[in-house]
Amino acid sequence: MNYSTTIRTVFVALTAVGLLGLTACDQTIDKTPEQSQPINQSFTDSSAAASALTGAYDGLQQNGVYGGFPVMAADFTADVATFSGSFTTWNQAASFNITSTHGPTENIWADHYDVINRANLIIENTPNVEGITQSGIDNIVGQAKFIRALSYFNLVRWFGEPYEPGASNDQPGVILQTDGVQSTDPDFNQPRASVEEIYTQIRADLEDAVSRLDVRGARIRAGQSVANALLAKVSLYQGNWEEAANRATSVIEKRPFTLSEDPTQPYSIESSSEIIFSTSFSAIDNTGTNDFPSSFYLPGDLGGRGDLNPFGNFVDNAESGDVRVAVSQVTGQEVNGNTLLYQYNQDLWTNKFTQSALGDDVPVLRVAEMYLIRAEAEARSSSGSESQARQDVNAIRNRAGLGDVSSSLSGQDLIDEIIRQRRYELAFEGDRRHDLQRLGRSITSGSGATVQTGDPQRILPIPARAIEVNDALDQGSQNPGY
Repeated sequence: MNYSTTIRTVFVALTAVGLLGLTACDQTIDKTPEQSQPINQSFTDSSAAASALTGAYDGLQQNGVYGGFPVMAADFTADVATFSGSFTTWNQAASFNITSTHGPTENIWADHYDVINRANLIIENTPNVEGITQSGIDNIVGQAKFIRALSYFNLVRWFGEPYEPGASNDQPGVILQTDGVQSTDPDFNQPRASVEEIYTQIRADLEDAVSRLDVRGARIRAGQSVANALLAKVSLYQGNWEEAANRATSVIEKRPFTLSEDPTQPYSIESSSEIIFSTSFSAIDNTGTNDFPSSFYLPGDLGGRGDLNPFGNFVDNAESGDVRVAVSQVTGQEVNGNTLLYQYNQDLWTNKFTQSALGDDVPVLRVAEMYLIRAEAEARSSSGSESQARQDVNAIRNRAGLGDVSSSLSGQDLIDEIIRQRRYELAFEGDRRHDLQRLGRSITSGSGATVQTGDPQRILPIPARAIEVNDALDQGSQNPGY
């Protein structure tokens, strides 16, 4: 991880040791590490607070967040990609045979809580900075709350059983920590909160962010519409259909966001107006992201490892004429952006991550998904409009070179078509496994392994080290089957 930005060093080493309970290696951590400094010396003015916010965004680049494994695992442990590399831990994930000491799982846990702690410190301390205006406070705190909400949304989907609309949702989620961790005092130990409590916190953070932020943001910075977009997706996972549709509509109708005419544009042009929010990467600002998607999705001859390819079933099951699975030929040393798949040395590769210098941004929220969220919400709601749902799914189909669905398509058949479009539209963006999980459908990896509903391997184990160092957790706090 890169902690060169001013405030990024603030108690980062302590994040994993106190409440959150994970360290990178078996070492004793000094409670007052040399690179830390008291909080009142860090949040000295608006510039320092802004630097802290930059540090929180940079935290999203970590391997366990958007810089590595979880982005790819959500596709190669589902029916989008196939992992053919030699990494034992990745093969364990692809075969649904992981344990509580699984390294990539530990990284997901630790890196997300690192980001959460950065956000917590910003939320707590920015209002006390002298000389900062209320609008300045709202801007910084609102963005930090978006970052915290996004982090918790990722964590609860990986480590908790799915949200069940209308149920109590008292199944264990993850640790809920909204105070900045500044010491290893045992008082910071916390048990797992319920899935309901985690979603309640996510919604509260996003609703507050919406009330504080300006409308748009800046693609790699959260604005009101960015928070609304994530709230639309959260509402979809909660089965709150009317709100999901309304939040998605608020983004779709907000200029300059728009559905691009060409499905390759959001990847060939990172400033595309279809991108609502991306995690930003560049060749000079991605230290520690050796697990970055292009490292695995690029052939070895083009600068990558060549370990991930589109799943054969993904290609074979595509509808005839779908330009999202059209294939171009690459014979030189540079990938063009004419299609989303290309052939090189007889193998197929995705064109969504192609920069060998690890400079591709990682899309998190796009306008296309807002159309699909609204379509699904309208199709599922008792008061929804199937006509609107068909119109929205047709917008995605037409852009992909496909014709309209039948005007009589309705009910479960319509929902299935929407989910099908999610599979192809959001492929290689870390979404598919979470979709199958929330839908209660079987999950088959590119390696051919399958887990049905109720199988313990459908969610990740709480890392063993997180349990060992947290007095509020014991083996009984672990997910079943681990």
